[in-house]
Amino acid sequence: MSMNFSEFKRKLGIEPRGSDPEFLRARRSAPEFEEAAREADRFEDSLENAVRIPVPGDLLNQILSISQNPPMPEKGRRWVSLAMAATVLVAIGVAGLVWNINHSWDSVEEYVAEHYRHDNTRLPAAGSLEDIQDLFAGLDVEAMPALTGIVGVIKYCPTPDGKGVHMILNTENGPVTIIYMPDTPVIDGEMFAFDGVEALLVTLERGSAAIIGPNSQVVSDLYAFVQNSIVPLTSSS
Repeated sequence: MSMNFSEFKRKLGIEPRGSDPEFLRARRSAPEFEEAAREADRFEDSLENAVRIPVPGDLLNQILSISQNPPMPEKGRRWVSLAMAATVLVAIGVAGLVWNINHSWDSVEEYVAEHYRHDNTRLPAAGSLEDIQDLFAGLDVEAMPALTGIVGVIKYCPTPDGKGVHMILNTENGPVTIIYMPDTPVIDGEMFAFDGVEALLVTLERGSAAIIGPNSQVVSDLYAFVQNSIVPLTSSS
């Protein structure tokens, strides 16, 4: 049986670059499937570009040169700082880590507003509880059952400091958006408004989140719930 469009969108949201044969056939099965796949590919490309920078091929030689020929004291402390920073950059590059130096937003508040406007109408439907937990596990965190049970739509998204999660919860007060930012510090409890909605920033055990809803009461009521629902992944060993 061929995959229907709803199932295809769910798969596209969870694993847009998946290699499952049925999923690959569905990508080419009809114009709406092809357009959805192109849109997902464009988003994934922008996400990858935002969090990955190339390491110059001769960077290691440059750093080794600095290490072997340390700057003279009279050159000043600035050169020492540059050498230390370069050494750190090599360590990060060799370890295969990526980070974002192209800050596109002047503040967390600007990022939240821009990202909400861009993504909130194009998120795919959530999959199974296992799919949702796999998505969180990719960021070394897990979501408590009370949260996963009300996730309506969910997807990886770019944040000011790497990859995060954008989701919409089906709450008793209607849809509420949560943007999880694993590596972004915020002012805990700060509230701000834009486009007729209210946003509340929450510091978590790992990272932070923005809660976006219709009014300040709705988002405030979810503060403790969100803070206790996204926690570092526990080891099974």
